[in-house]
Amino acid sequence: MARVLVTGGGSGIGAAVCRHLNDTGWTAIAADLRPPEGGLVLDTTDEAAWERALDAAGPLDGLVNCAGIRSRVDIADLDLVEFHRMLDVHVVGTFLGIRGMARRWAAERRTGAVVNIASVVATNAVAGQIHYVAAKGAIAAMTRAAAVELAPVGARVNAIAPGVIRTPMTADRLGDPGQTAWLMSRVPAGRAGEPEEIATVAAFLLSEAASYVNGVLLPVDGGWTAS
Repeated sequence: MARVLVTGGGSGIGAAVCRHLNDTGWTAIAADLRPPEGGLVLDTTDEAAWERALDAAGPLDGLVNCAGIRSRVDIADLDLVEFHRMLDVHVVGTFLGIRGMARRWAAERRTGAVVNIASVVATNAVAGQIHYVAAKGAIAAMTRAAAVELAPVGARVNAIAPGVIRTPMTADRLGDPGQTAWLMSRVPAGRAGEPEEIATVAAFLLSEAASYVNGVLLPVDGGWTAS
């Protein structure tokens, strides 16, 4: 039975990924600052914490880098502390996960698949989120670089670019009629997506059905990117 570590597995998209994998024959291990019962405590910005989590998880066939944060701050008001925090969680956290799997797969003489959760804003910038846009753009770039480097040893690295997804992280915006109207004006589907709609795509990218899919940034955004 394939085993997958899911960062950010305590809520939102990460929790949906865990549920879907566990319901479809995988073993998903949730890792989070506040993990669910049976999960692992993980601060993705902490190198030593990654080592502890990977040791505790045991041999893995896959990793989903889903831990993330979001804030809205105009450029003129954005300080370096918040800028670095955004990059630490998304960019450093994703890098440490990819590196950890690459090292362990090499040592164990096995391979697997990594799925990174980027965002529609990696390719469709929005105002007031330059730090978030930069972080998600970096995840997309790291996905391509890691895919090229790890493909010769049989590993695959792909990313999903979710659009507007109904999670605790987006509750504030989707709870504001003005914000909701603006967001829906960007989405031809005319609605927010559900976390489960990301989870099914993550499961596909982890599976052997996607054995020839590598280095892809796959939009799951109700048509935002196409429009």
